[in-house]
Amino acid sequence: MARILLVEDEAVILMLASLALEDYGHEVVMAADGREGLAKARAEAIDVIITDFMMPEMDGIAMLTALRAEGNEAPAIVTTAIPQGQLPCRTNAPFDAYVPKPYNEDTLADSIARLLKRSPPA
Repeated sequence: MARILLVEDEAVILMLASLALEDYGHEVVMAADGREGLAKARAEAIDVIITDFMMPEMDGIAMLTALRAEGNEAPAIVTTAIPQGQLPCRTNAPFDAYVPKPYNEDTLADSIARLLKRSPPA
């Protein structure tokens, strides 16, 4: 299906989400924070980025903003317990979808499918 970069600082969530996405047929590249996610997105071909918002080192919005400034247009999903209207980027958001936490694997898979319909994997 797709090559997904999953960026999440909570190890249990990272592992469980990764396993669930693999069950849906996706290949998952994992990163534990925004800096690691930024490096992996720069080094590898990624079809969809899923990132937590609040993380140490670099948050998900900062990571996506840096990637967009470099021309990386991979569709992106932000996950967080913060309501979407309270995120710091209300205009020109660097993400394409928002999934509130806690999320279930079906919700995440549906969001990925919608994004892939708009931007099929290369």
